[in-house]
Amino acid sequence: MDSRLLFPFLLICVWTNVALAQLPDDFYDTRISDQFVLPLGITFDNNGQGYLWEKDGKVYVLDENDEILPAPLLDLSEEVSSWKDHGLNGFCLDQEFLTNGYVYCYYVVDLHHYWHYGTAEYHPDTTVIDKPTFGRITRYQADPATSFTTIIPDSRTVLLGETISTGVPILYDFHGLGSLVQGTDRSLLFSSGETTGGLQIGIGNEPGDVMVPQAIDWGIITPDEDLGAYKSQYLGSLNGKILRIDPDTGDGLASNPYYDATQARSAQSRVWGWGLRNPYRIMVRPNTGSHYLADGDPGTLIIGDVGNGAWEEINIQTRGGQNFGWPVLEGFFLSWKFWNQDVPNNPLAPNPLANCTEDFLNFRQLLALPNENGPFTPGNPCDPSQPIPDNLNPAYAEQPILTWSNALWNQPARALIPAWNDVGDPEEVPLGTPDQAIEGEPFDGYSSLAGIFYAGETFPEAYRGKYFHCDYSGWIKVFDLDENNVLTKVERFHDDARDIIHLAQNTSNGALYYTNALGELHKITYGGNPAPVAVIEADRFFGPGPLTVQFSALSSYDPNNDPMSYFWEFGDGSTSDSAEPTHTFNTTNTGPQSFTVRLTATDAQGATHVAERVVSLNNTPPQVEITSFKDGDQYPLGYTSLLRLLAKVTDAEHATEDLQYTWRTYLHHNLHFHPDPPIYEAASHFLISPLGCEEETYYYRIELTVTDPAGLATKVSQQIYPYCGDDFVEGLTLEGTVAGAGVELDWVTTFAEDIAVVEVQRSPDYFRFTTIGEVAPRNASTTENYAFFDANPERGSNFYRIKVTTTSGAFTYSNLFEITYPQPIDWEVFPNPATQHLTFNLRQAQSEKVLIELYNVAGQHLRQFPFAATPNEAWSERVLIAPFPPGLYSYRIVDGERSYTGRVIIQ
Repeated sequence: MDSRLLFPFLLICVWTNVALAQLPDDFYDTRISDQFVLPLGITFDNNGQGYLWEKDGKVYVLDENDEILPAPLLDLSEEVSSWKDHGLNGFCLDQEFLTNGYVYCYYVVDLHHYWHYGTAEYHPDTTVIDKPTFGRITRYQADPATSFTTIIPDSRTVLLGETISTGVPILYDFHGLGSLVQGTDRSLLFSSGETTGGLQIGIGNEPGDVMVPQAIDWGIITPDEDLGAYKSQYLGSLNGKILRIDPDTGDGLASNPYYDATQARSAQSRVWGWGLRNPYRIMVRPNTGSHYLADGDPGTLIIGDVGNGAWEEINIQTRGGQNFGWPVLEGFFLSWKFWNQDVPNNPLAPNPLANCTEDFLNFRQLLALPNENGPFTPGNPCDPSQPIPDNLNPAYAEQPILTWSNALWNQPARALIPAWNDVGDPEEVPLGTPDQAIEGEPFDGYSSLAGIFYAGETFPEAYRGKYFHCDYSGWIKVFDLDENNVLTKVERFHDDARDIIHLAQNTSNGALYYTNALGELHKITYGGNPAPVAVIEADRFFGPGPLTVQFSALSSYDPNNDPMSYFWEFGDGSTSDSAEPTHTFNTTNTGPQSFTVRLTATDAQGATHVAERVVSLNNTPPQVEITSFKDGDQYPLGYTSLLRLLAKVTDAEHATEDLQYTWRTYLHHNLHFHPDPPIYEAASHFLISPLGCEEETYYYRIELTVTDPAGLATKVSQQIYPYCGDDFVEGLTLEGTVAGAGVELDWVTTFAEDIAVVEVQRSPDYFRFTTIGEVAPRNASTTENYAFFDANPERGSNFYRIKVTTTSGAFTYSNLFEITYPQPIDWEVFPNPATQHLTFNLRQAQSEKVLIELYNVAGQHLRQFPFAATPNEAWSERVLIAPFPPGLYSYRIVDGERSYTGRVIIQ
């Protein structure tokens, strides 16, 4: 059978199943929901009501019966920039939530919303991605009159990131925002990554880094912050830190270790801990800390710091100012990638010794490495007997309490605990070594995520008060940490919490809850009577009517192995209590008709679970083939490229405009993946970041699901990989002219090898490219001239590019060439260059609405301005361009079916 036709069955099985997880006896993992796009976390109030936040900016309420309310508590999706790792990353409730209703949100800001919200230039469906931006913290107030299911209007307060220059800088696809928690003293603690990586070494001021120069131009960072990973060691940056602010004002607190009373909102005044790479999940240990802000003791922090490919860490912070060593150290070891590179100077650390040739101290000189006699202050490199003075903020590198190896890049699996050798230098000891104090066995993973200390009496005594830590690789382990945070034991708990992102506890019912990257919410319970799992199987789910279907409930199961009874509802008024009923569906016409079949499984104690399936008569699933690229193609690494998302879709019973499309793109990184938000368009595009061919593994997975109105769906998936070989074509410069009734295109290659296909692609804008022809390739090491005549160009703007593909599927593109056909005579744009405004004129408008769109030189859409027009009359509008940084831009004027393009310089 065609595997594509099996998808409707597979889809429902995934959605109705309950995990048969690898847990201790009498523990159960139940999937509550898989309806979410990407749920990054969940938390609970003291009444047991849950609050789940999605990456795209929505917060949903989970009632005491684990039912998800349909309307979100908060919807910040227009303001949140959701791409790669970024979105609504953190959320927490105030300690006095049931009294004051305060909730806090920590998210990446969409610059289109930031620049244009509340103006005529704002469009809720426009967003800026793949650009530097910033993180923000806002506070809202939930309404007790609605049981905290709605937000009180006008209760919003911005605590951090009120302007583009005052938030947490986002300068890379990953390692951005982390967790938001509240300390015992009500201070807000939040974590941030060093927002560096990918193509650069990570020491700042590097060729090829396009985001940092843009961030400096826009005021997101100042030039002194261009330090790569060493931002983690720089008190002038909010990156790579644990930060602590007043929950009412957003100011740094006077009890913070580096507080400056003259600059309460500076980065330095907000720093609590530093020297971290990607502390994505942190938590406060219960029953620690003071209740008074002035004491500077918010409680003991457990920090899961995600490693760079070698070691994952658990760090413990018990006081302000602790430094955890990144990027000098990873785990217990020197990070050789950085140890062997030049070290930037610290702009805040002028050398106090006048006789020294070094005017500033660098970050490595300011950090004392771990030693059994530590902590201690490092000495001046020009005179080691002279300690670096406290006003320059020297630091001592703290060791993690435990570190484990990356499952892909640092085999075999090892977990290490700290120790000292005979001379007092660090020495690691493998977990599981005989005669050592900590019990446990070796393990690995690839993303350390802080979890919870179990509070309550529902779990057995052996688990009460213990610390549950998790890793994105799919495990949850139990750690014995005594009151002094000394680790004595590590044991397995859950080995199959697939793609776990966040772990929480509902103290009202004693259960653990976790979210994962598959869009699911799970619940872990002990004992009791977990519900059975109803599973519908059948020999067919579609076909011509009348349709006889053999059903089976025999794959249903009960976690306690109790006997079960079954009740079938076939959607046509008929029922059955058989485990394997046969039912004939009849239809009164020849058109598609669907029936929702419900199976209720009931165990011996009365617990039930319902599964649903659609049976569709006179219907077949859509036929789907992704056509804009091939499975296994290889993308270029020299630049960010645009991949068209286009498919050939047919459906025997429905018009294509009645089908529902869902594109999902995933960047796979080592053994985990980063999902992007879904795209619900028949044809679209996405930007390929040039990642791969270094120490870590990257590739993209692209999925398309097409669903017909009767509920039958087909999903197809293809993957593309980085091209890591030698250049296979050089030159590839595209030009063109309007020539008579078409456009003459010319390009040159100076070298070509192993080329299989040369495609000419055209688009009416920067995104919707389709192939309009092919030219026979010439594999030669000499200069070769090519020509192609487009006899049917679009009236108005035409964008062209050449796609060259090798026999192995590696592809690259020419430059983007744009031209207007026929020669433009109907519009003008001035002045050019411009500083404050651009004026757009049309000699004669064709429609009642004219759109002006602006793009950067990479072809990314920046703004859209709609204006009213009167058909057949002259039209003119002036657009403010002052917010744009200087540079070269492209514009597009859309007037009904006509469009006009050009370029302008903004000074």
